[in-house]
Amino acid sequence: MKEKEENLHEGHRKRLIDLALSAGVDNMSDVQVVELFLTYIFPRGDVNPLAHKLLDVYENFTQIVDADINDLMRVSGINERAAKKISLFGEMFYYYTSAKMGRKYAVSCVADIIDVVEDHLRFRTTENMLLLAISAGNYITHKRRFKMNSTNNVGISVLDLTNFLSTAKPASLVVAHCHPYGKATPSPEDDVAFKTVDGLCRTCGVNFIDSYIVGEDGVFSQRDDKLVRTYCDIEQLKLSFKNVAK
Repeated sequence: MKEKEENLHEGHRKRLIDLALSAGVDNMSDVQVVELFLTYIFPRGDVNPLAHKLLDVYENFTQIVDADINDLMRVSGINERAAKKISLFGEMFYYYTSAKMGRKYAVSCVADIIDVVEDHLRFRTTENMLLLAISAGNYITHKRRFKMNSTNNVGISVLDLTNFLSTAKPASLVVAHCHPYGKATPSPEDDVAFKTVDGLCRTCGVNFIDSYIVGEDGVFSQRDDKLVRTYCDIEQLKLSFKNVAK
């Protein structure tokens, strides 16, 4: 009986994989996507009931992956090992996109720099800071990201920044951080930090290009004191389409 049940589950997993490959993950239901994902977390067994449980708690796939490990473990069927695997998926995703972007080290304009900043910070759920060292030939030679493990606290010590400059020996420096779930507008603390970094770069003979803040509304340049890239509001976009349809 148990062997028959396992064969049934294996057949269902194969059908899920075939569906993803033939129709595309975008054309699968939320439950099917989460179920497919869970087959990588749990090598055997029926994960359909667990997919439903997770969606009942977290609403969508993104919130499941972004969930805290301890919070995930409160869901019946998710042990510590499974929770850690789920939590690491987000990091693996960023590793993939970073590695893909890593092929393009040259930056020929500000837009190229913002692309890199956006790639590393836009979808973070806690505040992170990114340092980019750029050579005289306009190549990004060193990248360092500081994970702050908070939704509203970011900062870097003068010692950490000095050590980075000593290691990278850049001609130019770019600093960036994100405001998860908030606007890209700088706080008073951000303004103080900008002046501190600017002063340190002057002392070290490094060209401080800019400090960027990535928020839900876009990317803010502290040097230019304005949004240099704007993100479209999804709800507003839907409303615009409805108006056009009328």
